[in-house]
Amino acid sequence: MNLFRRVPAVTGLVGCLVLAAALPLRAAADEEDPLAEAGRRFDQGVAYVNEGRFEAAMAEFLRAYDISGEWTVLYNLGQVSRSLGRNADAYDYFRRYLAAGGDDVEADRRSEVEQALVQLEPRVARLAVEVDLDGALVLVDGAERGVTPLSDPVVVDPGSHVVEIRDERLAGGRERREVILAGGLTETVRVSAPSPGLPPPVNPPPPSGTAEEGSVWTSWWLWTIVGAVVAGGAVTAGVLLWPEESTTYTEGNLPPIVLGTGAP
Repeated sequence: MNLFRRVPAVTGLVGCLVLAAALPLRAAADEEDPLAEAGRRFDQGVAYVNEGRFEAAMAEFLRAYDISGEWTVLYNLGQVSRSLGRNADAYDYFRRYLAAGGDDVEADRRSEVEQALVQLEPRVARLAVEVDLDGALVLVDGAERGVTPLSDPVVVDPGSHVVEIRDERLAGGRERREVILAGGLTETVRVSAPSPGLPPPVNPPPPSGTAEEGSVWTSWWLWTIVGAVVAGGAVTAGVLLWPEESTTYTEGNLPPIVLGTGAP
């Protein structure tokens, strides 16, 4: 059975595709008029559908749409996708068909497509991707789906899917998640950028005027005395650390070192 009625499917082409079927094709494909090629491929797609060759029909309709940008072809793409069991693609094509056609979509055709969307609803799933970085590229199963923030969840077929976020601000430039979805459900994938690392701690400068600066262990005269004691023998620690207050020590004016004799 012919899934596509030729005339209603192409009325939005302003006669371009209808006319294309009557135009003579040129000998070389690279010399063919683009609209003529679009019409030829559209007709070939319909022929493939009648033969049950849906993959081939999909290829021809996609080519016709790429060339012409004609919104009516979206209906055919939705029908073929549905026949192939690609429900998410069919759902997307049907929504785009209604949005692009607007008031130009006939009432009967609109009702038909809206009913198809209702039937497809439990057979598709949705991925809501939330990233706290604007402008990050979102890929689902390797196909680009836009940049963040996405306006709507991504419609996918139930099953396993890989979500990848690419942005140089992410660690390694990308974040990859794998999710498994059931029909009729929406899964939210959240990706956060890593927090900036804290700067290394800075050791505070030593306080000025500490006892360490005035310690006797840093005085040149003390080490001179210690050196003399090491050379001449042991002296009581009290004599070394606590010199008499009345004695002024300056360079070249050291008091004589008295070595202990053991006598009191």
